[in-house]
Amino acid sequence: MLSDNNKLLARQIEFWHGNLKSGLMKAFELTPEDKLDWMPTEEMIPLGKVFLHICETSGWWYGDIVKGRKNTDLSVAGQKCPSKEEIARYLDAHWDRLEQFFAEPPDVLDRVYTREGEEDGKPYKIEYNGLTIFTHIFQHEIHHRSQIFQYLRILGIKPRGV
Repeated sequence: MLSDNNKLLARQIEFWHGNLKSGLMKAFELTPEDKLDWMPTEEMIPLGKVFLHICETSGWWYGDIVKGRKNTDLSVAGQKCPSKEEIARYLDAHWDRLEQFFAEPPDVLDRVYTREGEEDGKPYKIEYNGLTIFTHIFQHEIHHRSQIFQYLRILGIKPRGV
């Protein structure tokens, strides 16, 4: 298991299970279906798509980069946000991916993962270690969970117990 003999990672995973997941799911439950496409300004991402972005990121980092398998693209730019029922399925898949990551042997954090591609006609190659990926997913989820809480507060919804 990822946190074997690592108290810091064990605490982070415990925090993820106890605080991040429960807080995000409470916020999701409080999100009105008719506000999924709402955003504070035109330049910002709609509320429902913030939830999808969290799911997309774990799929990309863990699925694509760590496991080397292509994940479903959740990019719905220019499209109406999916229903809460559909978003709930993506959130379930997100939590399943995280549980798979947490169950990995500790050496997954030391391995180097490569991303290669092309940008503006120039090839690139970027390397990440597993700890960087773990930390990024953790930080990313905290950041966007806070964004969701702020959106809800703007809408007059106070996410209690979060």
